[in-house]
Amino acid sequence: MNRYRVILVCILLLAVSGCGRRYRLTPEQMAEPSAWPFYRGGIAALGSLEKGDFAGRLDVVWEQRSGDKPAGPLALHYGVLVYPGSTNKIKFYDENDGSYRGRWRARSPAQTGLAMQDSLAFFCTAPVKDRLFCVDLRRRASVWDRPVKDATAGTIIVNNRLIVGSAAGVLSAFDVTDGRLLWSLETSGRFTAPPSFGAGKLFQGGDNGVLYGVSPDDGSEFYRVELGGPLVGAAAVSDRVYVADMAGTVYAIEPKDGHVVWQTRLDGNVWTSPAVSGDLVFVGHSGGEVVALNAVTGRPAWRFRTEEVVRASVTVVGRFVVVGTMGGKLFSLNASSGALVDQRQLRGAIVQAPVTDGERVYVATQKGRIVCFGNSPQGLGHEDQRKHSADGPQ
Repeated sequence: MNRYRVILVCILLLAVSGCGRRYRLTPEQMAEPSAWPFYRGGIAALGSLEKGDFAGRLDVVWEQRSGDKPAGPLALHYGVLVYPGSTNKIKFYDENDGSYRGRWRARSPAQTGLAMQDSLAFFCTAPVKDRLFCVDLRRRASVWDRPVKDATAGTIIVNNRLIVGSAAGVLSAFDVTDGRLLWSLETSGRFTAPPSFGAGKLFQGGDNGVLYGVSPDDGSEFYRVELGGPLVGAAAVSDRVYVADMAGTVYAIEPKDGHVVWQTRLDGNVWTSPAVSGDLVFVGHSGGEVVALNAVTGRPAWRFRTEEVVRASVTVVGRFVVVGTMGGKLFSLNASSGALVDQRQLRGAIVQAPVTDGERVYVATQKGRIVCFGNSPQGLGHEDQRKHSADGPQ
């Protein structure tokens, strides 16, 4: 009898706390554009957002404990932070105050994160389930699902086509409305990097060192660019295509014909995606550095030493660069000079790249901490905020 009472109490607590409720998207939310809807911000994977009032200071606005690790990239959709957790739950938190808004239960971790179009949300689950799901967040209903083997961490939507890469070396396009397979491109390599889009082309890097330029309409190849090492991060597509191989070389590629314009070797392995803002390309590497390269020449403009391995991609917010380390340090740097503006010590490694709405920066750690940084809350100064943070002062 006591056991049943305990179960009943737990059910009631879940109901009261809202932790068990399924997330619902409202029409009012959809009236506002999403700030950071895809992996690396947009389909071009620039990893930067130039607009906003972020002042570079890492004051804690709110903090949450998720109870699990992030399984895929974070996103900002219609006023909520989307957190794909390792315990098979996609959780939604209010951007402004961190309040829990609900969840969607997946069959296994949503390793691609969430991509959205209107009220439809798309995500791929990790092995062994290996499925691509489409759900309607307004109706709280599943729409369709398809098999996709070990999808890469990040999907994009181009012209009503959901573009998905997989570890099997297959790049596929699905119709967003009914899940029909529109085309697929099979290669001899494996894909761990997500696709990007720009200049009318999809760009997909493989662990065979090849960057594929592909038509989003039918999957036909424009060209292949053979580079020096495995490509495990997304390409950033601006006037040129910027990509880094795992051996530590950054490349600038002409998107029209695929020829290499310049290449620059860094002092460590690169497991991240470049970020591009203005005339600079920013890359973090395993040697504990963030390097800014001139986008035209590839020459280093500045270097900043974090003294710890950088596994998460750099994010650029207006005039500032934000980067996290495997040791849990978070740095805010001046984008033009590399000068240190602020830093924080968090609990847990930072593996997923920070996301931003231009005013705030959102970071998740491997210890299940989700922290929003931005302007100090009213009445709590920068130094006082440090003393009151759950992670303590730097």
